[in-house]
Amino acid sequence: MVAFPTETVYGLAANAERDDALAELRSVKGRPEAKPFAFIICERGEVEQRAGRVPLSARALMDAFWPGPLTIVLCGDDGETMGFRMPDHPIALDLIRAAGVRLVAPSANRSGGAEPKTGDDVMRELGGDIPLILDGGPVRLGRPSTVTLVSDDSCEVLRAGAIEEDKIRNVIQEP
Repeated sequence: MVAFPTETVYGLAANAERDDALAELRSVKGRPEAKPFAFIICERGEVEQRAGRVPLSARALMDAFWPGPLTIVLCGDDGETMGFRMPDHPIALDLIRAAGVRLVAPSANRSGGAEPKTGDDVMRELGGDIPLILDGGPVRLGRPSTVTLVSDDSCEVLRAGAIEEDKIRNVIQEP
């Protein structure tokens, strides 16, 4: 695991391909088993590789807000939902490229805790439980990403965040 800055808050990345890494991430965060993690990506093609078909409305949101503070949740070919986020921060993007594996990355805090806006915030909250913090200074936005569930015919905001819902609706032209 490694904590790192994004434009929103600090994230905590783990190897999505290793069950032990995911279990450790859940343990450190105190996160319920049923709550999924979103993938962090640096290229849009990874969405299609993982989820399969991508609705036009999701593509429009990617065009408008990626890289940036939007997590898009899609239903994969297997019927499972999965979230994707492309952060707008050079350290985050470099980390994703350098990892060489798929990464998941929730915020770098205990579940329900204050959103970490600096490396010091992460150190106070998780310092003894994680091996590395990439300190990039204070984050730019200080609010988590907006999370949307997108299907062929609808878009639902699951978590309010840095992008207002009306901006999302304007992009996909929903009332």
